[in-house]
Formats: sequence, structure tokens, C-alpha cells
Amino acid sequence: MWGKKSLLGFLLIMLLVFICESATAVIKPEFHYGSFTGIVQELEPWVHEEGAKFVFLKNEEGAPAHVIISQATYLWGNEEIKVGDRITVYYDARKPMIMIYPPQYSAEVVVVENERENVKFDYFNENLISSDYFLQLKVNEDTEIVLKEGTPFTGDLAAKDLLVIYGAATKSIPAQTVPRKIIVFPCKEPQIVVNNQVLNIPWVENSLMPLRVIAEALGYQVDWEQAAQKIKLGDTITLTIGETVFTKDDHLISIEMAPSLEAGKTLVPLSFFREIAEINISDEQIIINGS
Repeated sequence: MWGKKSLLGFLLIMLLVFICESATAVIKPEFHYGSFTGIVQELEPWVHEEGAKFVFLKNEEGAPAHVIISQATYLWGNEEIKVGDRITVYYDARKPMIMIYPPQYSAEVVVVENERENVKFDYFNENLISSDYFLQLKVNEDTEIVLKEGTPFTGDLAAKDLLVIYGAATKSIPAQTVPRKIIVFPCKEPQIVVNNQVLNIPWVENSLMPLRVIAEALGYQVDWEQAAQKIKLGDTITLTIGETVFTKDDHLISIEMAPSLEAGKTLVPLSFFREIAEINISDEQIIINGS
């Protein structure tokens, strides 16, 4: 017969095992991008595509890889890659790969490494956690955020491919950091689903959404007051063109961008709908349901 202490100890061990297994089940990264870091050994033109390069790399363990760098590949760190550079190649892990040795990767992003900064490219979810659950972003007013072309980006960073340049990070899982710079990559046009209804809405790169069509799909009556430049959703929500606060049930709520008028349509940031509905975001769908 077990004593009470032995039985209590056994139950505690089983509880810890259950908690660990549950935690492992919750955190199941779905990798969007793989990477390979190595030293450039050879560099030559890729004969199958004009302007592309065929690069031979070896990593620290001596494992080889071939990389195709096309004109569409985004390069960070140097204008040109040369023999002897230490580079990290990011490739789309969801695309099929030819089974050859050494492995051959088509580069989406190439980072020329240096010791002064850390760089990571990945898909970041609605909590700004990378798809491999390695890094979480804590953006502040000092973080420079731009598009690939270098123009400022002021939209929602959630559910986007981001190139993140950062310094120190915590030792937590995931590690947390305040990035120095974020480069936002154009995303595929996601499908917009509102209350189980697919809406034919043109996607705006900085995450601006047409207010009326989504609000009506959520069940709101939408009224426009021309003189005051106000929009009312039912009896509880009021927005004003050009103002970064709106009222909901007589409470003032801030949003990241003010509503604007374009071609007769009111556009609002995606974050507005987080305040009035439930939102789930992936790289393929934005699902909005009335809360």
C-alpha cells in the first residue's frame, strides 16, 4: 500500500506531466519560412532566369546548400553578395522542394549577417509572434516601420510577413524584443469573412477596410451625417472623419488611424473592428463575427 505522501507525490507528478503535454499541444508552430545560414563559397549567374544568381553555401557544420537568388529576392545588409559573406537565406517552407543533395532553395529574403544587429524574417500572427514561436514583437514609438519600397507604413502589423531588425531580446519563450526597424512585405489579398459571409472587398495594403459593407454585414444600420462628417452605427457607435477616437456606449475609444473618405467610401483601420466585434486573422482569411 502506498502512503499518503507517496500517493500525493505520484499525483503531483501526473499533474505536471498533464500540464506539460497540454502546453506542448497548445504551442504547435506552423512554420511559414525556413532558413539556412552559411558562408558564400561560389557565386555565378543562374542560366535559367535573367538576372538571377546561383550561390553555393556551407554552414558552420560544413553542410552544403545551393540557393537561387532572383531579382524578386529581397536583400538586406549589402547591395551585393560576394564570396566570403555570411548570409541567411529565408525560403517558403510551405512550397514543395525538389529532393536533391545538396538541397536547393529559392530565396524569398537574403540577409547579409553582421555582429551589430539581429535580423529575422517570418510571418507574425495577431499577437506579433513569429510562426516558429521564436520571437514576439513589442513595438513602440521609436520603431521605424516601412514598406519594402521604404515608404512609411502606419497600418496593422498583425498577420503579415515582416523583416525585423532588433538588438537585445528577453530569454523567454517566445523571446520578446523592441525592434529598431520593421519592413512590411506585401501580403496576399486575404479573404474577408463577416458573420460567415464572404465579402468581395478589395484589400488595402495598410489594412484599411470599408466601413459600411462590413458594418452592415455585422447587422448595424449605418447612417452618414454630411454636415458633421459623422458615421453612426446603430444607436451606440459614432465615428468622425479625421478623428482617432470614436464613441461606443458613450465611452471614448482610441484607434490607430482616423477614418478617411476615399472615392465616397469611409475607410477605417482593421483595429476598429476589434473594438466592436471578434476577429480571427490568418495569412489567408480575416474572419469578423459580431460579438
